[in-house]
Amino acid sequence: MKQEVNSITLETEIQALEESFFVERQKVNSIEKALVEKKATLRISTLKDLFAKFYLSQDEGMRVSFYLNNALLHDAVVSYYFDIHKYKFHSGSKWANNHKQAAYTIKWIAKFRPIQIKSSFDNESINAKVLDINLSYAVFCGLSFLDRKVVDLIFKNVEGSKSYYENLIYILRYRHYTGKQLISIFEALELSSHNS
Repeated sequence: MKQEVNSITLETEIQALEESFFVERQKVNSIEKALVEKKATLRISTLKDLFAKFYLSQDEGMRVSFYLNNALLHDAVVSYYFDIHKYKFHSGSKWANNHKQAAYTIKWIAKFRPIQIKSSFDNESINAKVLDINLSYAVFCGLSFLDRKVVDLIFKNVEGSKSYYENLIYILRYRHYTGKQLISIFEALELSSHNS
């Protein structure tokens, strides 16, 4: 009989803690959402500046084919920050280093595809390149966080094989990947850049 009382008492304590935890979690979620929106405002501005540079780096035939969708860019940036916060919470770190920023920037821009192809665009000679425009933009933005030596290594052509950039575009297009996998890749490339 005594064991039953203890179980009932324990269940009551658990229920009270669950309810308290839920209320506190709601408060934290509200603060996190406000924080993410403020951070997103700054990051969106930076990504729009990068888009302007990316846009100008394309040839004229490409430039007339696409535009940046602000709503999709916003959703990509907000998802980036929620993912970064989750990663920092589980790892116990306060800041996201350059590898994490690069990886999660690439991940979320590639997923949301904020560059949209104009419906009037029809140019078979560059269709394949246009279809990868979001992946190219994602990598362009992500690489802005990395050291110049690492970026040079990513674009380096090794005789008889593709550059790592081409392999990265392939991974983003055809393979399942996570932010953590991209972080590991960038950390390995940085180590390799110090040894070359």
